Amino acid sequence: MTWSTHHSQLTTATAPQLWERWTNAALWQLDDPGVAWAQIDGPLTVGTTGVVKDHGAPAQKIEFTRVEHERAMDFVIRLPLATLTITHDMEPVGEGMRATHGVVLDGPLHRLYAVLLGRKLARRLPLVVRNVTAGALTH
Repeated sequence: MTWSTHHSQLTTATAPQLWERWTNAALWQLDDPGVAWAQIDGPLTVGTTGVVKDHGAPAQKIEFTRVEHERAMDFVIRLPLATLTITHDMEPVGEGMRATHGVVLDGPLHRLYAVLLGRKLARRLPLVVRNVTAGALTH
């Protein structure tokens, strides 16, 4: 009962540079043209909450479910009868890093949300990952 998609990009950005980009919610609107604003409520640990507001949509509460310093982080948005998870992973590759972002929908209504949300988010992933990796090198 899961739908998922991922996109990866190689970069010369370091793990600390990528981590800073991922964990600074004020930069999310620069990396993802669909995001109007975002905030994280406190130090980033498993259980930390925040809010993400996409253009044309209500603000959504997020909760971090995986936080591995300078390696990975995931947050979830709880939907009626489904969960939307946004995944972030990095791994060393040669002299650089592979940054991977993903979208996972799980639950009884995952197919419906895949049509309503998943496809739109999947189309944005390549641009978002490109913006994150470029921004990590310049910020």
